[in-house]
Amino acid sequence: MKRWDSLRKACGCVAVLTLLLTVSLASAAQFKGVTFPDEITIGGEKCALNGIGIRKKFFIDVYYGAFYAKEKVSEARTAIESDQPKAVVIHVIYKKVDADKWVEGWKEGFTKNTPQPDAALKKKMDTFVGWFTEPIKKGEEVRLSYEPGVGTHVVIKGVEKGVVPGADFMQALWKIYFGEHPASKDLKKAMLGQS
Repeated sequence: MKRWDSLRKACGCVAVLTLLLTVSLASAAQFKGVTFPDEITIGGEKCALNGIGIRKKFFIDVYYGAFYAKEKVSEARTAIESDQPKAVVIHVIYKKVDADKWVEGWKEGFTKNTPQPDAALKKKMDTFVGWFTEPIKKGEEVRLSYEPGVGTHVVIKGVEKGVVPGADFMQALWKIYFGEHPASKDLKKAMLGQS
């Protein structure tokens, strides 16, 4: 009888472990060999994966971009203007993107999409760009997470560089991905779940 109880408990443990493993495998999205979680937490709020795409530059795959939001977003304007927890996760797939390329890209994106920022917003943009001081290599990530009432958390290679306050900065940054002159039209569509 004891042997039967032990066997039944062991089978129960195996069943629970199998279920947990299945749940954890099901809670991540695979995109061209890279795993993105189905959801992330921003300021205590769960945000679901909205879409994933590829950023190309001169026919070279540079990074995968994943967009997360508390509420499903399919329109660019909503992605930019909604005051909800949301994030863009950048997973570098090119061998290395040098700091000057990041700085150049951010500045170009801000100029194209927010051409005349006021002095306060310009200072926030400069602070943000100033955090990109070293190369980001294949497999490393940049995470830009907006938390309403707090600001945009900037995490580079797993290290939080700081928080840029204000919805004005968040909207200027999100316009680089979802504005009229996005870094990549294909990436914009993919992150909005349109492709």
